[in-house]
Amino acid sequence: MRTRAARQRGMTLVELVLAAGLSAIVMTAVIRLLDVTLDMWAKGESKRNVVEQATATAELMATDLRALHPGNQGDLWVDWFPFDVDQDGVIDRFWPRVRMVRQASRADLARLASARMDPALMAEAKALGVPIEDLLPPVPDGEEPEPPATSGLMAVSYAIVPAGKGPDDRAEGVLLRGEEIFQPGVLPAFFEQNYFSAGGQPRDGSMREVTGGVLWCGLQFATQTSIVRDGWNLGPDLSDTCASWDAWNFKRPDPEQHFWNEPGAGMPVEELDALLPRRVHIELEFETSRDRRKRTRLLQSIDKATSQILVEEGSNLPQTVGSYLLIGGEWMQLTRVRDDRASVRRACRGTEAVMHEVGAMVHWGELLQIEVPIPTYRDDWNLGGRR
Repeated sequence: MRTRAARQRGMTLVELVLAAGLSAIVMTAVIRLLDVTLDMWAKGESKRNVVEQATATAELMATDLRALHPGNQGDLWVDWFPFDVDQDGVIDRFWPRVRMVRQASRADLARLASARMDPALMAEAKALGVPIEDLLPPVPDGEEPEPPATSGLMAVSYAIVPAGKGPDDRAEGVLLRGEEIFQPGVLPAFFEQNYFSAGGQPRDGSMREVTGGVLWCGLQFATQTSIVRDGWNLGPDLSDTCASWDAWNFKRPDPEQHFWNEPGAGMPVEELDALLPRRVHIELEFETSRDRRKRTRLLQSIDKATSQILVEEGSNLPQTVGSYLLIGGEWMQLTRVRDDRASVRRACRGTEAVMHEVGAMVHWGELLQIEVPIPTYRDDWNLGGRR
């Protein structure tokens, strides 16, 4: 006969069911917690990568701007250039183009000079451990050797071109940078109308990719009269800033291409040296391929006057009021988010309000802002020209 203690060693069916239920609840909570933790880590890691990418890009541009040459060989030319990515006769995006003349170090000049030499000759000199000059062919009698670059200046160009022709790709841009030894009197081909191909690529391969995933690159320049202590405001008044620059006031940026190509108020009529801004404000926004896979799309088409949008997943919109959204080629500013519906301010960042179809992707990125003082700026010009 079994004792009472022996009978109590087993578990009833009810106890097994309860234990299994409690285990399932605990496991579900643990898995949910792990999933939320991993999701937060992934978002944090993605944001960190984007911030690092934007910081490195902004610092590269800032380094070039800080070294601007202020003399009569200096230059800073910035304009906004239109791109018709899908060749349908409608401008898809406007991107800034920059060309500057900056002071160069001896290392910069040596690197640029070596880039023009025969790669096979460079490899041979490196293998033999001798200076490249020892392997150059002798100069024929009666001819002068090519003079070395002695200006100590280099020309640097920046451009953003569309990443692709697809409806989701053409919202993003690729930042390119080119550099060369500055040659006085040589007009840059960079600003010629046919310099960029129909697909947006430079014709001679003289520019190299810095980074992709660019959604926005904003540049503002402070003139002598601009007031920026309370914020950077683009406009036509003396206290406002401008989005283009012409160091020689030759009217090189074309206002017919974009109204941001209008010169800043109070620019002098003529100068003997390059006219440089006091400060430059850089804004950058990036979107990674991982982020783009999580972006939401429009559930309803919107016309030019619509101020509300309905999306598939409102949780995939930025939750901070004042953030910017990019749909097609139009920038909008977020004013309110509620569930899957958002209120927006249309036609921001120099774009125009246009119609958008159902399924259009809503792009947005992390914004980085940096302010660059120009140490070589001269405070000796006023509304009428040189004092």
